[in-house]
Parts: sequence; structure tokens; C-alpha cells
Amino acid sequence: MKVSIIALLHKNNVKNFAATSQLLKQQTIGYENIELVIVDELEAKSNQIKKEIAALSQDPNVRVVEDVQIEELSGEYVSFLDWNYQLKPDVYLTLVQTATDSDMDFVSANEGPPAQARYHEAHFVMNNGLSAVTSLKVLKKEVLLKLNVGNHIDSALVKTIDFILYSLPTLSFSFLGELTYKNQFSFDEDYVYQESIDARKIIEHAPTVFHHEFDEEVEMVLVQHLMNLIDKKLFTDDMIEQKQTFVYETLRMLTKNLTDDEFTTMGLGGYNLFLNMVKKGLDHEATEYIKLLRSKRHWYTQTKKYQTYFKKHPHNLEKSLSWKITKPLRTAYRLYNAVRRRLVKYTLLASANVVRLFLSNKKVWLVGEREDQAEDNGYFFFKYCREHYPNEKIYYVINQDSPHLDRVEKYGNVIYHSSWKHKIYMLVANTYISAWAFEECSYPRPKQQFINMFKKKLETKNNVSLQHGVIIHNIAPYLHKERYNQDLIISSSDYEKKIIMNTLGYEEDEVAVTGLARFDNLHDISVKKQILIMPTWRRHLFKINKNQFLKSDYYKAYRDFIQNPAFLDLIERHNIPVKFYIHSQMQKFMSHFVIEHPNIEFLVKSTATVSELLKESALLVTDYSSVSSDFLYMNKPVVMYQFDPHNNHHSPVEEIKYSDLGTIVSTEEQLVDAVTAVVENDFKAQQQYINNSNRIFKYKDRHNAERIYQAISEKTS
Repeated sequence: MKVSIIALLHKNNVKNFAATSQLLKQQTIGYENIELVIVDELEAKSNQIKKEIAALSQDPNVRVVEDVQIEELSGEYVSFLDWNYQLKPDVYLTLVQTATDSDMDFVSANEGPPAQARYHEAHFVMNNGLSAVTSLKVLKKEVLLKLNVGNHIDSALVKTIDFILYSLPTLSFSFLGELTYKNQFSFDEDYVYQESIDARKIIEHAPTVFHHEFDEEVEMVLVQHLMNLIDKKLFTDDMIEQKQTFVYETLRMLTKNLTDDEFTTMGLGGYNLFLNMVKKGLDHEATEYIKLLRSKRHWYTQTKKYQTYFKKHPHNLEKSLSWKITKPLRTAYRLYNAVRRRLVKYTLLASANVVRLFLSNKKVWLVGEREDQAEDNGYFFFKYCREHYPNEKIYYVINQDSPHLDRVEKYGNVIYHSSWKHKIYMLVANTYISAWAFEECSYPRPKQQFINMFKKKLETKNNVSLQHGVIIHNIAPYLHKERYNQDLIISSSDYEKKIIMNTLGYEEDEVAVTGLARFDNLHDISVKKQILIMPTWRRHLFKINKNQFLKSDYYKAYRDFIQNPAFLDLIERHNIPVKFYIHSQMQKFMSHFVIEHPNIEFLVKSTATVSELLKESALLVTDYSSVSSDFLYMNKPVVMYQFDPHNNHHSPVEEIKYSDLGTIVSTEEQLVDAVTAVVENDFKAQQQYINNSNRIFKYKDRHNAERIYQAISEKTS
């Protein structure tokens, strides 16, 4: 056996396991000349990985182990392989031949001076950083045994061995002179964290494995490597605070005795202020500083680029030869775009006229919600119209790839969002109907271009808002008449009508009290003893990074609640299923809430339908969401967890108070107590809320959609 390959399998390289296994079998050194020892560090494996490991283990020269007995390896040479490596077929043959022909202690596959058979200056490698030090290599087994590094091989120990090899002046080594493999690792949070763990372990190994006190060059390489990881958006914006702290603590261990001059010698002089912040434990300030430094560096680079350009081209650009030569092309391009826009515009207008004649000039209504959605008032109104007025020209606008597409397609009259048909029917229709504002969700893309092209025609259309839910707070920024100018807004009660008139600026004849279309679906329901946790969104959390979100009170409040021991004990004792569904605006962060618990299911809009969750659940835990009114309508209990009453964009109103809808709590302990009380009362709503339900909602029948249809017909006649 020529070479024993020790390959660590862990979560950061498992995705490339199968591909690299095949590359090993294709090595020109001959698979029979390779002993493969797989060190299994995976805590959990998919069935596919289990099968692939089992299949590979059938080969007589393959072993799967937890610890490596180096003295039992059968190869003359040893190599440490990362499954992320993409190997050329001849890499191991070339490495072994080079080592054998020149009697080298080890040979690296990294690039080096090809003209020299022997290259003894280890500092050359160190100066090229960690990737150069840890590059794929083969070393004599006898050399590895003399290092006496033990049998528990992990990624930190492999790096330590690499450092030792370059720190021992007695060892001879060489390079292949060309890069014969490629590292396909994923630069993500797990990688950064693991690299920091490895760096800390190397520091801990240092006193016993290096030939003198902790090698300054090793220290330099590790500091440079950590700075390379830290000076990335992934670290500053996406890495959770606990892991950031761990990385900073590792950096402190390395830099505690270093001076500014030494940082400058390492090529890190530009980071002096940052590194001194870290040394003083000012981690948050250091993170903010590195963000500013990265921004400054970006704009400095941009400025220098343009300064260099204008230094070479100091004359007026419009007088340059290139500008004059390309002027006809620019003119032609502008003319082409103008002609194309006119052609599109008049083709759409002509097509609309043809469709209008084909439809015998009947009224056309377009209905929509969010462009990928069919589960709110828009969907239920459209469904009712198709079932009761099938001859009316009422169409639903939705994305072709929407997970809700099949819900509307069975009723026909579906128009794919931003399709040519969508644009034509925008011109044909006389009324736009939305659960939000039609302009926000259901105009064809690119929206502004379409508006510019047909602004006058769009101004003649009727706009109707079916509402997303009962308005229980001031939503003026989202639906005010000065901004959206709806011709008709649907409301569920006289109380809500007053809110709309007082806060959104609409007149009495512009608000119809009909009840919401989706409330027609809230009768004859089959309720499970199930808890639905459905918090709404926060405007100040909408456009933030992961790290900022994980520091928010919003995240901490709901994460702590679903992990609360008393709450978990409650749902386990009573075997209560819990559905956790946060607002669609916040679902990009859903993975950070997820815990493994048999009673709790975490849902997003692609895996759940909100209307069904509302119907089937017996208790709602929310904060300020209008879905609380749906539960009140159904006489089901609501607990409103308002831990941040002064730090959210939901302004309360007098006409319908949060306390009219359910129990209000402000602490986690109060929340658990309130939920426990509902469970112990067999999920029954208190009489005061049933009374509020009968008082607030003008209609509690199945005719809301019909009243809406009549109201729109009257308004648009």
C-alpha cells in the first residue's frame, strides 16, 4: 500500500462525500494502492449518507473509525483529506512520486517554486497564509509517528500537524509547482465557528507539540486567518452573538501580548484600532467599527478607481472620440427603446379593444391578494363569485408558481401575474379588487413602467379594498386615502367603519359595512384542542440582518416562550399540538425559532393555509394581529402577548380596543399562566368576549361575500 488517506467526515464537508469518493477511485495511483480511513465525526446522518458510507465500507481497503491508530496504517505515506477537495486524477500519484524520487519527508500539492526540487524556507509557506500551510500533502508515516500527536484526529489536530511540519527545521519538503486540487468548502457560519474552535485548540496544543514556545509565525498565520473571517459581512451581520463572542475570545487569546508594531509587521496595521478594541473586550464596538471600515475601504477603492480613470482621461467625456463614435449607437438604442415601448403600448391597447369586444363590453373585475397568495378575503370573495355568478367576468391574479395556485385554478378565470394577459386585462377591467391595495400587489411587473405607460387609463379604474383583516389599530401609512385613494373599503362593523373614517380619511359613502368575505368560511368548523401561535410583524425588524434580529426583543420573547419549561410541560401533559406561524414578512427568520419537539410544528406560507389554521385551532396566542378578530368572531379565546407596547408600529384606537378581543399579558410568566387558564377551562372563551363578539360584528351569517358583491356592483354601476 503506497498511501494511507485519513479523511475526516463532518457536517461542513458531508455534502461532497459522494463526489470525492468517486474521485478517489479514479486516482491514477491505483485505488488498490490507497488505504482509506474515514474518521466519522457526524452527530447525525441522513439515510443517503448512511447508505453511501456502508457501500464504500465494502471495499477491503476502506475503514470507518472514531480514532486512528497511526502505527497500524499500512501506507508508506499518509495524507489528510478533506471531502471538500476536488481532486485531479493524478494528484496522489504525483505527490508520492515526487516524495519518493527526491526522498522528501513531505510534499505539498500547493503551488510553489517549480524550478527548485527542494525548497527549505518554511517562512515562504507561512507568509502565504493558512490555506498554503494546510494544503493537501503526503508525508512519510515514520515522520508522523515521530511527531507523537496521538490517535484522536480532528480538524484542529490536522492543522497542528501542518504547522509542526513547517516549524521543524530538520524536515525536507517540496511543492508540486501547480495546484492539483480545489477546496469546495462552504463559507458559512458553521465554517467560521469551526475555524475558531480549531484555532483555539491549536493554541492549547502549542506548549506540548512545538519545538519551542508558541511559534510567532504560527501565531501570525492564525491571527491573519481569523481577521480574514471576521472582516466579512457574514460575520458582522449573520453570525449569532454567542458565536461572534467565541471568535473574539479566540482572537484575544492570540493577540493579548501583541503590540501595534507587531500587527503592522503581520500586514494588519489597518486593523490596529479594531484589534485594540477586541483586546479590551469591546466586542460590539469592534463589530460596528469593522462594518464602517469595510464601507470606507469599498468607497476608497471606488474613488481611487475613478480618480485613476479621470487622470488618464482628463478631458470632457462628451468631447472624447469614444463618446462621439458611440453616439449613433446610443441614439439608435434610445430610438429602439422608444419604438419598442410604443409598439408594446399600442399592441396592448389594440388587444384590450379586441378582448373588450369579445366580452361584449361586459364589466370585468380583477381580484387579488399578495401576488403568491390565495387564502384571504380576495380568495374567498373570488370563490363566492365563481360559484354564484359564474357568468360574470371576474378573474383572479396570482403568480404561476404560487403554492396556492391550485386553490383558484379549479374555479377558472385565473390570470398569471405579469403575463401578457394580465397586462391586457388591466386595461379591459373597470374594477380592481384586493385584500390589500391592488396597486401594491397586483399591478404587472415592472410596476412603475406599466403605470407610466397607462397612467391616465389606470386613474379611471375603480379600486376596492376587501381588507386583510378587521382594522383594530391605526394603519394610516398603509391605506390612507391620500396615498391609495380607494373608491370603496369593506368593513366588518360600524366600529371599524369609524376607525376607517377617522384614521384613513374616507367619507361615509366610501366605506361599506358588509362583513369580511373570509368570515363566511368560519361557520360549521371542526375545532381541535390546538394552540396557534401567530405573532404579527414589526416595521423596525423588516429590513435587518440575522444578527440584529436574533438580538431583538421580538425574537427573544417568542423563542423563550416556546422553550418555557412550564409551557412545554403543559402541552405534553395534555398532549396539545401547537402550530407556530409568524407573519410572512418575518418568515425569513423562521429557522431560528425551530426547536425539536413532537408537539410543536413550525409553519410558513408554503406549508400552511392561514384560514385553515384559524378555523381548526382552539386558542390563539398573538400580539397585535388582526387575526385576533377572526377568533373573536368564532367565539374562541385569544391571548395577546404585548411585551413591547411602545416599540411597535401598531397604534391602538378607541373604537375597538385590544382588551375587547382577548386577554392582554406583558410578561412570559403571565402568558404561560393565561394559556394554562384557557386549557384548564377546556379552551372555552369567557362570556365577556362572547358579548364583545356579538356587539362588535354587525353580521354573523354566511352572506358577507354577497353583501360585498352588491356593494361593489352598486358603487361601480
